Amino acid sequence: MTMHDIKSNLYPCAHCGGGGTCRNGEQQQSCAVCIQENELKGKSFAGLPCAVCGGIGQAEPKTERINKRIPALVGLLVIFTLLLSVLLCGILQSRYFNEILAFSGPLIGSVLTYYYSSQRRTTS
Repeated sequence: MTMHDIKSNLYPCAHCGGGGTCRNGEQQQSCAVCIQENELKGKSFAGLPCAVCGGIGQAEPKTERINKRIPALVGLLVIFTLLLSVLLCGILQSRYFNEILAFSGPLIGSVLTYYYSSQRRTTS
């Protein structure tokens, strides 16, 4: 899956009012968060890009970003946990190696098939 396949819902940024430039400090200056995000030293700057939306004036809600990333992270966690358990059981010559391998193999295959299937790429 390429980065171009990801769809996001952007909303006007509440921090900058959709303009892309922070004016939330004193006397229409940029706020301390935007100054720190732009890695500047000093207390008063004007016209800095908004740190919330990156200066584009539209932001994606944090819950939406999290909801898009959690399934992939859980899939990676499951695969690496199962591979590690199979490796450890093989190294330690566990008597349950056959059962763990029989459980892990199809589960790893299912997760990999889900993420690399061509049908998923065309429908999402």
